[in-house]
Amino acid sequence: MALGRFVAASAVPLSADEAYYWLWTRPLQLSYLDHPAMVATWIWGGTHLLGDSVAGVRLFAPLASLAVTALVWDAARRAFASRAAANQAAIWLNAALMFNLSGILITPDSPLLLFWSLCLWAMVRLTVESRPWHLLTAGLAGGLACLSKYTGLLMAPGLIAVLVAFPGQRRSWRHPAPYVGLALAALCATPLIAWNAANGWASFAKQFDHAFDNPPPLHPAASALGFLGSQIGLVTPILFAFVLAGMAWALWAGWRQGRAAWFLLGATSLPVVVFFLVHAATATVQAHWAGPAYLGGIAAAAGASTAPRWRRWRNAATILGAVMSIAVVIQAATGWAPIPKRFDPLKRLGGWPDLAAAVDAERVAHPGIFLLTEKHEPTGIVSFLLPDHPTVFLTGPIRPSYYRAEAVESLKGRDGLFITRTRSDASASMAEYFTELHRLGVVPLRWRGSEVDSYTLYLGIAYRGGALTKGDGWRGASDSASEAKR
Repeated sequence: MALGRFVAASAVPLSADEAYYWLWTRPLQLSYLDHPAMVATWIWGGTHLLGDSVAGVRLFAPLASLAVTALVWDAARRAFASRAAANQAAIWLNAALMFNLSGILITPDSPLLLFWSLCLWAMVRLTVESRPWHLLTAGLAGGLACLSKYTGLLMAPGLIAVLVAFPGQRRSWRHPAPYVGLALAALCATPLIAWNAANGWASFAKQFDHAFDNPPPLHPAASALGFLGSQIGLVTPILFAFVLAGMAWALWAGWRQGRAAWFLLGATSLPVVVFFLVHAATATVQAHWAGPAYLGGIAAAAGASTAPRWRRWRNAATILGAVMSIAVVIQAATGWAPIPKRFDPLKRLGGWPDLAAAVDAERVAHPGIFLLTEKHEPTGIVSFLLPDHPTVFLTGPIRPSYYRAEAVESLKGRDGLFITRTRSDASASMAEYFTELHRLGVVPLRWRGSEVDSYTLYLGIAYRGGALTKGDGWRGASDSASEAKR
């Protein structure tokens, strides 16, 4: 499966989000507005080994999937003293669609899954072996998980619950290991805190706004059910039933039988899924956010279902998951199935070379123009696909890391090419920042012969300023917004 993911990582087109993370390497920063810096560090390493290629950008995603498999296998083996449970956990993990996608596409979830599984493995060893020094590995891995994605914090309540609820684990607090482990976790978070302190706590403010300041869904129950349905699809249906039951069983049986390792698997999985399910009723929740919960959940399910009577259903879960995963990966690479675009989110991977070619043609027709957009999607992918990797300037509340304030100031008086998604055309709000704004045309994005999206290009004459942020920090200083209004 890991070898297959290496092949797929080179065959599946680069997504807009992945290309956006690639931009973060030009140059590397301590952290970023959207996420901590781990994903950018991985991409930086991959592109330095294999160049600015799709394989270079994604290099460490399939490598990490191999390491995660080994860690989950050994965690299940130690927790249940069973190689059969360990083998089943590894097989199910590699059959899950969500895990296969995270092992092909490079996103913040790729390092998050690695360090979450490392922390889980260290804590299982602590509960089984009663050696507090495993808390150093757990603390380091937990800190690195948070340096990968803020979701890493959701592991902490389950870890603390194990150390507090079980008498054998409470003795760990008399040892220096938990305090050294906490210090290691805090040390890992230093770059994240330092960047936020220097940028007006921008990332923390964005996450707070995202969690609490978004309008609630019109139909909360339907939103929560939609999230639940996405989990069934991404874990795959039969396997999801096993995993959900395994999470609940691990909590109950672990507590009743005094098995701290079993309880740990449940405490770091089921509460996380429930948290996002409840959150989905009040705000938008992406399907993959709960992904780390299934690491412990799959291990728990494997340990709970080793009895011979479950063999047929275990095999069915494996086969269905593998077939679904392979079909989705082939669809992502080739677009072979004629699925309508509203039912196939993978179509968003296609068509970007069409936009890059149209942008390049306008650069030839209008020498010296700069590129501008109001959404992050075109910034990275257009820059990645063009041979000279030009900057695509982005409007928003903070200046991105990949261009300096001096670059923003130098745009005054220059003509610009404004790139906007056709169905959410933002040209009306952009017109005040140019002396004139002329519509050049619509660029359809095609994937295997069908149109999956479209962008509209505008030529802006003599940029007057006001559209971009040049200062640091959340709601940073604009490039002369008052001058633009005059």
